Amino acid sequence: MWQYFYAHVTYHGVRWFPQGNRWKMCMLLITFALLLPVPQLYVVTLERSSRVCVQPLLDMAIASIVLSFFTIAFSLLFCILIPVPRELKIGFHVFGVASLIVGLMQTAYTFEAKEDCSVSTPELYTLSLASSMFSVVSLVFLGLMFPFWVVNKVKRNLVMDPYSRTGVCYEPTKCCTCLWHI
Repeated sequence: MWQYFYAHVTYHGVRWFPQGNRWKMCMLLITFALLLPVPQLYVVTLERSSRVCVQPLLDMAIASIVLSFFTIAFSLLFCILIPVPRELKIGFHVFGVASLIVGLMQTAYTFEAKEDCSVSTPELYTLSLASSMFSVVSLVFLGLMFPFWVVNKVKRNLVMDPYSRTGVCYEPTKCCTCLWHI
């Protein structure tokens, strides 16, 4: 889930800056995105990570690495494409559902594997624990934002209309543009 959240933050992080000054922010966010799979790849390539663990933490780590590469691609596309095509937005939200499923599975497997895998594969367990915590934090944030997305979709521009500078949430967010859309 954190992979979807990172790409979402990239989308909005780039758009907070004027168009002439976005290049530096794009480079910073893409650099961070390129670094996301490095610790995951390191832990997966360790010999100890292939030891027996009751829960499929290694499989979940590999799925997380694959999603991290998708995160890099979406982050790069969100930096390059202005405006973002509708098809890409739909694909991004499908990626979000896949990321949600993997994040929930990884969280469940990690908390079931505490006694067994924390001893036999400590690095893999620590990676899974960190990824699970990031997923839960991302899920909580997106869960808090979801009602705003729904209300803004049902009642167009009720929550926030940045063009006419109106809406329930305009005043609290006038320094940070709309967080609940992409």
